Amino acid sequence: MSGRLDGRVALVTGAGQGIGKAVALRFAREGACVAAVDVNGETARATATELGPRALGLVADVSDAGAIDRAVGEIERTLGLVDVLANIAGVYGWHAPIREQTLENWQRVLEVNLTGPFLCAKRVLPGMVERRWGRIINVASGHALGGRANVSPYTASKTAVIGFTKALALEVARSQVTVNSVMPGITDTAMPRLYASEERLAAQNALNPMGRIGRPEDIANVMSFLASEDAAYITGQTIAVNGGIRELP
Repeated sequence: MSGRLDGRVALVTGAGQGIGKAVALRFAREGACVAAVDVNGETARATATELGPRALGLVADVSDAGAIDRAVGEIERTLGLVDVLANIAGVYGWHAPIREQTLENWQRVLEVNLTGPFLCAKRVLPGMVERRWGRIINVASGHALGGRANVSPYTASKTAVIGFTKALALEVARSQVTVNSVMPGITDTAMPRLYASEERLAAQNALNPMGRIGRPEDIANVMSFLASEDAAYITGQTIAVNGGIRELP
């Protein structure tokens, strides 16, 4: 590893498994002190154990403003002020057409996928702006470009994440804080397995131009770049990391 995050403090949500865990591990290998935050405290602490002594595992629901405030306060006391925020925590929600969707499912998906990044960004931004350095990285989805029947809450939330990313980037650009999002395709994690069989995932491998679905490490590689000085002049952008299955204009 290059050590390009030496001296930085990174907060990674959804760090208990999948993409979040891969990003936390990559940030740590790049030299960052990492706070692994997850709604599941056991998996958050397990990730932190893998990260080593300069890590912290915390339980927090990203849709709960009080929980985020307490978690960030603990990070600041233990590791220091947050330099890098990776908003990865997300839920897919219940698959159903709109006429059968419950308000509870709609609200929960948007609370986690959209309100969560808002609350986390709001909490860490003052320190970033004051220090005139910061990186915020959100997670969008290919559904934001192509949509998919029966997952309207998820599609709406991820489309909104792109808009949130663009707007926030312009708010803080003069403070040298960058805000970008990464747009994965189907990735080899637990989430697609909630609704897809291994046979269907194998079929997705064949459909992808590169012959495979994504790996969590593919997303972590791009996030590591966006968190570094190398990406200091990139902001307000959404980067597709999907093997070419969907292309941004």
